[in-house]
Amino acid sequence: MTVKKHSTHPKNKHQGHYDFDALIKACPALKKYVKPNKFGDTSIDFSDPKGVKTLNRALLALQYNVKSWNIPNDYLVPPIPGRADYIHYVAAELLPNKIGSKITVLDIGTGASLIYPIVGSQEYGWRFIATDIDENSINSCQSI
Repeated sequence: MTVKKHSTHPKNKHQGHYDFDALIKACPALKKYVKPNKFGDTSIDFSDPKGVKTLNRALLALQYNVKSWNIPNDYLVPPIPGRADYIHYVAAELLPNKIGSKITVLDIGTGASLIYPIVGSQEYGWRFIATDIDENSINSCQSI
């Protein structure tokens, strides 16, 4: 069996390496997590949830104009590039088939991060109905 390497959707803003200078400018708190990795590249420690959460905050500020994003500690910190990919691939299926851009998406179990609604609304102008049963997730989404 041959496994194809996953490629990022061409419309995904998260192609290639992160521009850490621009990300730090958008979210200065990221600076303390950025350092050379074992290959000598500038990066963060992706095993550090606080670093990943801060990277997400920077990505959302820089790429999606979300200036106040935070989620409760111990909640899922989703990888934004992968979530953006999903939105772009869904759009690629919907939009060429003459399904208009006036799309409303029901996001069942949106979680505390609100990532799909943020990306879908910013990239395509879609409207979202975000649902969840966890009160902390709902409060987090409302504050975002």
